[in-house]
Amino acid sequence: MEVYYVDGEFVPKDQAVIPVNDLAILRGLGVFDLIRTLNGRPYFFKEHIDRLMQSARQTGLHLPWNQTQIEDIVLQTLEKNPHLSDANIRIVITGGSSTDFMTFQEQPRLIVLITPMKRYPSEWYEKGVKVITIQQERDLPDAKSISYISAALALKQAHDEKAIEALYVNRNTEVLEGTTSNLFALFNQTLVTPEAGILKGVTRQAVLNIARDLYAIEQRPIKLDELLQADEVFITGTNKGVVPVVQVDTTIINTGRPGKNTLTLLAHLTRHAEGFREQA
Repeated sequence: MEVYYVDGEFVPKDQAVIPVNDLAILRGLGVFDLIRTLNGRPYFFKEHIDRLMQSARQTGLHLPWNQTQIEDIVLQTLEKNPHLSDANIRIVITGGSSTDFMTFQEQPRLIVLITPMKRYPSEWYEKGVKVITIQQERDLPDAKSISYISAALALKQAHDEKAIEALYVNRNTEVLEGTTSNLFALFNQTLVTPEAGILKGVTRQAVLNIARDLYAIEQRPIKLDELLQADEVFITGTNKGVVPVVQVDTTIINTGRPGKNTLTLLAHLTRHAEGFREQA
């Protein structure tokens, strides 16, 4: 059985609880980040903790832990779950208990959950996927909030339409990002990804670092009608990696097959991950 870290204690997962007056429960106030482990080691560890701290600042959470302390707690939690070599680490910082059920008391809770890593179907990468678009924007795009009601509803709509992801489109008809992914498109060997109004993913940055020596790069808005005319489209995420997109709503992207440049970036990222795994 997995062991979690909850508010200062390591406990079996079936004993992991927090008080019902925590603002995470009452108001959905809190932040989180998700990290993969490869061969028992956190992948892009520092980058994810950096983003967690940034999310906390964006939501007004005053943390009693510094970055090193959080990293140490995560590593201790991993040590208590040696049976999980390839796992997900979900770090949650809640708003803490509140006497009036609304106001931060500046006593947030830290939770670290270790679970088996989710595997996605190989056909996503071999044949590509369908995504849909919805008119929606994040309230605090720079913060990875635990409030996922709108994202859950968007994903339900996507699944109802036989798609695997929903892309947010703002009032200017600019496509921003997915519910749990970032967006990329290729136009004539130029790699384009939105920069404003999005949660900047760790995998997004890894892809940009890889692509720097391969393509021209533009970080700018992508209009929906422009996206539908792209040579290639793909999405990225911590667990997903690079996923080719071959259909957006009812529009088939180019040939309807994963593009060669997308597959090149997927191969580079896969090699990077395997190299990290072998260092253990």
